[in-house]
Amino acid sequence: MSNLVLAWPNRVGAETMVSGGSWSIAAQNVATADITQVARSTNATEAATQMRLALDAARNIRVVSMVNHNLSATAQWRVTIGTTAGASDLHDSGWLAVWSMNFDSWIEWEAATWWVGAGLDEYLRAPFPVVHMLDDAVTAQHFSIYIRDVTNADGWVQIGRAFAGDAIQPTYNMSYGLSDEIDDLSDITRAESGAVWTTDRRRLRRVSLVLDWLTDDEGAYLHEMMRVLGRTGEVLYWPYPDEPGRSQQYGFLGQLMEMSALEYPYHRVRRLPLRIQEVA
Repeated sequence: MSNLVLAWPNRVGAETMVSGGSWSIAAQNVATADITQVARSTNATEAATQMRLALDAARNIRVVSMVNHNLSATAQWRVTIGTTAGASDLHDSGWLAVWSMNFDSWIEWEAATWWVGAGLDEYLRAPFPVVHMLDDAVTAQHFSIYIRDVTNADGWVQIGRAFAGDAIQPTYNMSYGLSDEIDDLSDITRAESGAVWTTDRRRLRRVSLVLDWLTDDEGAYLHEMMRVLGRTGEVLYWPYPDEPGRSQQYGFLGQLMEMSALEYPYHRVRRLPLRIQEVA
């Protein structure tokens, strides 16, 4: 089904226990909301670049994702979900390619920082998320992430944030008129002499969309999403599930920019405009 997916809430948080692998910068950092507070492996071997995550309780998991990573063009990853730590009895994705995007003349592969404007900050890397979506949610407390990137030029693997949560995929897709935007946080200052000083900062993706044909249940679900997340909670926006490359380019881990009204335009039909911006 090609309709967009909105995944929330992120069940990976302060109470999540992270273990396994070998990390020179703590693996526990993937459980913090600050995506620049990264986990970094001691080397790029498969034994080092794996982690087991135990949530605070058994939760619905349909989407697993990683953001702010340094995974190379040939990297693979695998997600398992089980009833015990390290088990795969509930789900095993098998080995998957990290990258669905095609790197050509307009999407350039860069060995250094991908964040335009990140300067010398080595903690900010690829702006494109890695996402695995299950056909149906499973209820579990334990899941694991395995990474195969032994030829990574950095000699190690880095992850800034892990995501695991349930999701909604509405019966009817977003309406035409969607806007994909870029919010440039850079500053430009001009002196009286006319000289210009620039401070280069990150460019954040933003999307504005309208869900015009929600069922009552879907409207209630999204109304609760707004109540729970507010403007600070995380929502994973994955716009084109049947086109992984396109989703990887336009999708992101974000936050709601405003609390839109859930409208009731027709009998048993709900309508909701949404504006979502990538987490900073």
